[in-house]
Amino acid sequence: MTTKVFNLFNRAPARPTGLPRRMLLGIGLLSAAAVLAEHGFVIESAATYWIQLIEFLLAGAYIADRVLMLVRGPRHREIVRQRQFEFAVLLLFAILASSLFFSPPAAAAAARFFHTQEPWRLGIHLCKLFLLANVLVQMLRLWQRLLFRGARPEWILAGSYALLILAGTLLLQLPRASAIADLPIGLLDALFTATSASCVTGLGVRDTGTEFTSLGQVIVLGLIQVGGLGIMTFVAFLAVTSAESLPVPQMLAFRQMVGARTPAVLKRQVWTIVVFTVLVEAAGAACLYACLPPDQDRLVKFGWSVFHSVSAFCNAGFSFSAQSLAQLQSHVGAMLTFMALIVLGGLGFLVVTDILGLQVSRLPIIRQIPWVRRYNQRVPVYRLPVQTRLSVLVTAILFAVGLAGFWALEAGHVLADKPVLTQLLTSAFHSISPRTAGFATVPIDQLQTATLLLIMALMVIGACPISTGGGIKTVTFAVLLVALRSLMTGRDRVEIYGRALPQRVLLAALAVVVLYVIIAGLGLFALALYDPQLPLRSEMFEVVSALSTVGLSTGITAQLSPASQLVLCLLMFVGRVGPISMVLAVVRIPRPVRYQFPEEDLVVG
Repeated sequence: MTTKVFNLFNRAPARPTGLPRRMLLGIGLLSAAAVLAEHGFVIESAATYWIQLIEFLLAGAYIADRVLMLVRGPRHREIVRQRQFEFAVLLLFAILASSLFFSPPAAAAAARFFHTQEPWRLGIHLCKLFLLANVLVQMLRLWQRLLFRGARPEWILAGSYALLILAGTLLLQLPRASAIADLPIGLLDALFTATSASCVTGLGVRDTGTEFTSLGQVIVLGLIQVGGLGIMTFVAFLAVTSAESLPVPQMLAFRQMVGARTPAVLKRQVWTIVVFTVLVEAAGAACLYACLPPDQDRLVKFGWSVFHSVSAFCNAGFSFSAQSLAQLQSHVGAMLTFMALIVLGGLGFLVVTDILGLQVSRLPIIRQIPWVRRYNQRVPVYRLPVQTRLSVLVTAILFAVGLAGFWALEAGHVLADKPVLTQLLTSAFHSISPRTAGFATVPIDQLQTATLLLIMALMVIGACPISTGGGIKTVTFAVLLVALRSLMTGRDRVEIYGRALPQRVLLAALAVVVLYVIIAGLGLFALALYDPQLPLRSEMFEVVSALSTVGLSTGITAQLSPASQLVLCLLMFVGRVGPISMVLAVVRIPRPVRYQFPEEDLVVG
């Protein structure tokens, strides 16, 4: 198996002989420039005609590249396998274009849905989407080639988010991204919004629903989706679905980033992440669409549902309303959908993979049923990994504690005039949302100080590892509690569920908590220094929300000085990349020593 995996990730087939690589790079740059010029800037109709003509020519160049690959290549099946993404994009858009051309009723229905009088305009938009899809694939290919240079995984992770934030900042500064013509988005506001969206935080200095156009909202949505899964997940998907593979060091880096326990399951893990994300977000959008009023415009409902489904699953917390989800506070279907999306995104893809592969009849408790025991006589007992069991257990405990605590503290305050069902629904939602989602159905600034402390505790713990959420993570919190139990019971080893945890796991958990406290303390000091006029409790809440990539706020984000907003940008970046990854990216790892010093006891506590 080891030899098979090694060969899988080290094959180096010849590159398909399409257009030259430099020519493709130029086509990609021209395609991006043409689409951005047409939709990002206010231009005259005559110029629009020539830009669209250029876009059709560029689309033809991409098609010519695929045709040349097949004509020049001796083995067509191998070429298609090496460039699955490119041929899949071509096939998808060929099917869509054919349906518009050969099915006039379908074209007319699509034109009515998108509020277009002429169905032929859909073909123009389809051409632009084809160009953007190819440009994105080219960018992933370029990033994949950078991995061959042997960069450290920490640099790759931090660099991918830095580039995503930079790209988002530039795109949000396009004139047509701002809904207010005489008030374009400034550099700082664009940087803050791009950082918040890329790091799936949700803090904002601009109202996404009213101060951004459809273009700006699509840019924010793209940053949320890519930031939630990570650029490296898409690069890994590109690598494991093609014949061009990475060297073993980069393959091991992918394994670490996507949480694959062994190299042999890396491909399955990447496929699970992508397919699960698409299915859950599509199901969430469908449920949210059904919750909206039937007389509302279908295109508006579709856009709202997709945006909020992606935002909820990626634990981003962005919403089209300045009051977040306050208007849906009593809507049971919408609230349950949001809670399900947040929990599924925050559980982590390791847990999801284990649960999807779970056979209930093989669990120890279920096997005690007589007919199940006879059925499974020769089937081994299925043991959930400790990682999954801890994640699910801590998630359930935090949900129960958060629900009971929020209800007890706010039943006579913010929730005093609400029905009991609404009180329970709101309490349940605010026991889930603070664990890095950032949505709210009540004004956060009107909550009691004790409630804010409870929410901050939930924000600090956060979601599960290898997920779309932040915080110190549930497993880290559980490891510390288990270590405390071992210390109190006099055990030398940290044990849980019949397994002993390695010392490096305990040290990593301690390092995460210590670094989190230090960074949060420095961030609070900076906000208190630059904005001394604001309440300390609000600044502390803002710092914890940014570092845990939550997005809840007491309403002071837009009031902060530029220096404090830059501090929050840094906190969001560190919270998304991870404190340990940031330290390892800056500090050079020394060679392991081959000696040990003698031990000496110290008095602590």
